[in-house]
Amino acid sequence: MRRQQFREHYSAYPIGFLANKEDANYGGKIFMPPSALEEISQREVVYPLLFKIQTEDNASSAISTDDGASKRTHCGVLEFTAEEGRVYLPQWMMDTLGISPGTVVEVINVALLRGSLTKLQPQSVDFLDISDHRAVLENELRKFSALTVGDVIAFKYNEKEYRIKVVETQPSPTAINIVETDLSVDFAPPVGYVEPTRPGTGVDSRASNYSSATGGNGGSSIAKDIKRREEAAKDELASSRFAAFRGSGNRLSSKSVANASGGVEGSGRPASVRSYASNVAESKVPDSAEDDGDEQPVPLDLPIGTLFFGYKLRPPPGAEDQQANDGDNDGDEAKFQGSGRVLRQRRKR
Repeated sequence: MRRQQFREHYSAYPIGFLANKEDANYGGKIFMPPSALEEISQREVVYPLLFKIQTEDNASSAISTDDGASKRTHCGVLEFTAEEGRVYLPQWMMDTLGISPGTVVEVINVALLRGSLTKLQPQSVDFLDISDHRAVLENELRKFSALTVGDVIAFKYNEKEYRIKVVETQPSPTAINIVETDLSVDFAPPVGYVEPTRPGTGVDSRASNYSSATGGNGGSSIAKDIKRREEAAKDELASSRFAAFRGSGNRLSSKSVANASGGVEGSGRPASVRSYASNVAESKVPDSAEDDGDEQPVPLDLPIGTLFFGYKLRPPPGAEDQQANDGDNDGDEAKFQGSGRVLRQRRKR
């Protein structure tokens, strides 16, 4: 008869002791020895493989940390390549358990409920500097298999380490499975966050959470603050995009050319960024206006996907009178009055 639960004791060491495994230090998976895989394969276990790690003292006396959380955590397994008798844990997991390298821990195979919601609290206001929280969290939480209430998980983004505390999990109040599940994430105000003061309104009340990632309502003040930062980043990106036809022009007479905005082209000032249609509508130049030689050119800045087939034809001065005279003479003179000749005459039949 097969035993259903896997339970073994190992000496715990940080992943930093392994060579070329630094990336695994920011995640929720551990390294176990090959013998553990062989023993697990002989038992009836639930997949995905999830484990509870607790200190040897906690297993017998239920020791708790200063904040009341038990010295235990949950994780997945990344590889079965560790030395026999050892397991390698991420550094944040060593800190959560409060253990030093070589401490004996108990590893137990467990089954956790699929999570539907979790509430996280950033441990620094630097977390607000991340422009796209949803994309970053979706990418980083893929490295975790389980979340445990009381854990302070760590991830690295843009060469900077961020730590986030797991405040709440649902439907289980202690730990949840987040492998291939649709998880909603709420945020509590970061540690050290101070509500900004708005003139005339005083200080708003601090909201208790901020929903983001996969379905939050974003109604709290911290949510508005993050939203403003994201909109500012989008506006900055839009302003830095390429715009065609912003160069300057020069006349053959070497005179300076004034642009539509009143500036002088060639003097270093930016040209007007307006479409051809808006320039024509604003200028309203009559068709009968005479070209005095000093008319200012209209800048041509067309939107992407628009074709320009030239300006409206304006005949030179006096062309209308000449055309009228030609029309009056049409009735007096007959067109094509000449006779034609051929080199070879046709024979009459």
